[in-house]
Amino acid sequence: MISRRGFFGTGAAATATAAAVAATGPVAHAQQRMDNHPGKPNILVVLVDEMRSPMWFPEQSVLDTILPNIAALRNKSVSFQQHYTAANDCTPSRGALVTGLYSHQTGCLATSQSELAVGFPTWGSMLREQGYRTSWYGKWHLGHFADTTPGGLDRYGFDGGTYPSPNGAPEQGLQMDGRIVDQFVDWFNTDAAQGPWCTTVSLVNPHDIQWWPRWTRRTLAFNNIPRWINDLPGNFETLDQLSRKPRLQKALVEVSAATFGLAPYGTPGADQEWIDMRNLYLWFQQQVDTQIGRVLTELATRPEVADNTVVVFTSDHGDYAGSHGLHGKGGGAYDEAIRVPLFVHDPRGRLTPAPGTRDQLTSSIDLAPLLLTIGTGGNGWRSDDRYAHLARRHDIAAVAADPGAAGRPWVLHTTDEHSIEEAAVRFNDDAPGHVIAVRTADAKFVRYSQWVQGSSDIDPAHAEEYELYDYSTDGGRLELDNSAAVGGALRDSMSRLHDEAVAELHEPLPSYLAQAQQDGWNDYNTQTSKPFGEQLSDFLRDGIGAK
Repeated sequence: MISRRGFFGTGAAATATAAAVAATGPVAHAQQRMDNHPGKPNILVVLVDEMRSPMWFPEQSVLDTILPNIAALRNKSVSFQQHYTAANDCTPSRGALVTGLYSHQTGCLATSQSELAVGFPTWGSMLREQGYRTSWYGKWHLGHFADTTPGGLDRYGFDGGTYPSPNGAPEQGLQMDGRIVDQFVDWFNTDAAQGPWCTTVSLVNPHDIQWWPRWTRRTLAFNNIPRWINDLPGNFETLDQLSRKPRLQKALVEVSAATFGLAPYGTPGADQEWIDMRNLYLWFQQQVDTQIGRVLTELATRPEVADNTVVVFTSDHGDYAGSHGLHGKGGGAYDEAIRVPLFVHDPRGRLTPAPGTRDQLTSSIDLAPLLLTIGTGGNGWRSDDRYAHLARRHDIAAVAADPGAAGRPWVLHTTDEHSIEEAAVRFNDDAPGHVIAVRTADAKFVRYSQWVQGSSDIDPAHAEEYELYDYSTDGGRLELDNSAAVGGALRDSMSRLHDEAVAELHEPLPSYLAQAQQDGWNDYNTQTSKPFGEQLSDFLRDGIGAK
């Protein structure tokens, strides 16, 4: 008999939607503290989908009453205020999270099309090598086989699984997040004492906001959505203003309209519709906050387990939610879509001696290395040949342990747009669709390019486009005033940093990953060359799109 921990059988599926179902760190004393303790802690990873760091929301004290469980976890954690996802959209961002490799290194670039090549180590397989029992419950979204085949996650180093993976069909967060937590509760009740373990609870919401406006009408009709927010974000842009930005952003508006319905621009009542969407986005966060509370409450029922369990909370990517006149993610590199929460709570006080905030730049590309550091008790793994591909990643654990530790000098973000993730709707081919952004504390530089068909080489036949935001100015901080055409010292220095970031993005992998890398890129080139009729995502094949 298969329990709900591993599979939602036909009874549950019938009630769900058809788709538902770094070398040595800079802090020597913190390093020594971890290395000298032989015990291995459990690790609980709570992952949500499409939750950005708070921006254009109610003030923190009010927000904490709306999201009390997230607030409670943050208040006892080290919270990274400048944490950025290395990729958009869902599949590339998750591939980077679980492997610690950039999407351009794995070839896992196209959401709902790419499959993470099996040969790439994940935090599941790497922690298994360190004696951990590793499980994953909830959204996977890294390939059709593991998304749909019971036991399919084992090839990536994880037990458990939710089949089919709830990858984000309309209202799937509302329908499935509670069931995902049920799976975790079942597992915890029987297996929690059998450590060390690393278990991931991967929730769907607030991804349900992605389907605004066409597919969220039922949610609005059947729920009383509070009005916490009463204005547009301070960096809202009209279509006319957006037309002065790189063309891919206007292309995002077009494919979003074809898939999710036409967003309101300049019509009577348009502002209120955007405001209502912002409140709905926060309401979806409130719904997932409830489920996070259930996870944390269950953990607390076993104090002897909780006292030895490091909790890590983060999101795969954010959402524009009206900023720049956009919704969703991808199509650019604005902070609203790429800055995400990261909390680390170590009840033992070893990794996080005291709660607090960190303003250093950190990247999701460093999360899998962080889990290795937690699981091994230090940075000794960086000299292990099995993990040579991650040895130079930044040491988030050092920053967690010491507020004075150095963060990254810059963070890198990519998004590669072929079709919108939820449907086979092609982006405008005239718009350069491959985006590489480098961000520092002072500025952001973004480059938009086209590639030669069948390769990742920039096609010189297509003009590139650029953005430069100078954070020393009001318009730059809001990412409204694109000063890329002005030139000058800032443009020159950020362009050099961009080249440095691209070198890391394309850093050669060790020979033991050569076949996986080839498989990943072969898959990407195969998937993106198919006629669009063959690229319908699973939930559309299953008839969700007809509702």
